[in-house]
Amino acid sequence: MNKYARRMVFNGVIALLAVILIITVVVLSQNTELSENATRTVTFAFTNSLGRLSSALPFSLFEILVLIAVLAALGLIIKAIVALSRKQFSRGICSFTTLVATVVCVVSIYMLDTSFAYNREKPPLNIYQNGDLTQEEQLEAIDNFMTDFLDIAYSLERDENGDPVCDYSVTELSELIAEEYRKLDDPYYDVYIPKAKGMIASPLMSELSLIGITFTPIGEANVNAQAPVYDRIFTTAHEMAHSMGIMREEDANLVATYVLINSDNELLRYAAMMNYSDRMLSVAELLDPEKYDEYNKKINESPILKESNNAFKFWMSKGAFYRISEFFNNIYLKFNGQDLGTGSYNDGNFWEVTPSDPDEDGNITYEIELSDIQLVLMTRYYTKN
Repeated sequence: MNKYARRMVFNGVIALLAVILIITVVVLSQNTELSENATRTVTFAFTNSLGRLSSALPFSLFEILVLIAVLAALGLIIKAIVALSRKQFSRGICSFTTLVATVVCVVSIYMLDTSFAYNREKPPLNIYQNGDLTQEEQLEAIDNFMTDFLDIAYSLERDENGDPVCDYSVTELSELIAEEYRKLDDPYYDVYIPKAKGMIASPLMSELSLIGITFTPIGEANVNAQAPVYDRIFTTAHEMAHSMGIMREEDANLVATYVLINSDNELLRYAAMMNYSDRMLSVAELLDPEKYDEYNKKINESPILKESNNAFKFWMSKGAFYRISEFFNNIYLKFNGQDLGTGSYNDGNFWEVTPSDPDEDGNITYEIELSDIQLVLMTRYYTKN
């Protein structure tokens, strides 16, 4: 057996062991209790070790690793093609098996760190539950929310384009947000919170219509530094949630909303409001259409409208490769048990509205089961006496 044959056998054994690990993780992660325990041990161990390493670096380790991986893969492919063209079949096939074994190993490590977190318990948060608030109390919460939202919108310093001035880098934002995360003292949450990084490849991220990406084995959250201010802030909080072992997209949105909306920092709070003001307005539209029209009028007269239009124009001018990222992200999420795929980002999929039959005057009332994010906002803006 020549050296290339021996390497192929070695590569095959390594790939087989990695596949066995992948299958084992997939099977075991179906158990919620086991997944919770695995997240608090295995996933947290990755974060508390490699996360500290990535946080210590002033640049995105993920981007460096991706660059190395791409160059290495291209090198192996070129090497294999050249060898096969010269009829050096053992050498060429050996290069391909090395590439396959490496890819499968990386996938197995990623899944060991990540897959359990997709089937853990829901994040514990101190919020109202459905039935705790009457519809009148919900409307009062919405009114308080809108008052704070508009007050902050007018008070923020803005640039010549009408966008809020934000002099914080992504890493500086993550340090501010980490202080909010530290207020979550339940053992469900990892005690170590890695830093987020702005990406050098932000222009490419914009063309992929991506705002953030977290490679959990190294505990590093990466954020598109080109994104509009409120997207950038909220996504930093969202990706940091992933780096702490909160993997389901709706849960990462939920916890990010909770820490931002309860912050005393108006810019952080405003980012959550910009992302989810529509979820409060959706409730107002059903319960009090006149108030809903009043809120919309005030928003349209405020700096919020200009800022929202700027963000819309920005994303419409990007996204050349949107369909590619959407396709693979959708497959990835469904593979990890998120049946809605990329629909799991949309909080509108997590509330239920049941209309009544029209009364004698044709009026319809609504029974509403609020989403967890709507409940977070209601909790922040309504306090029972």
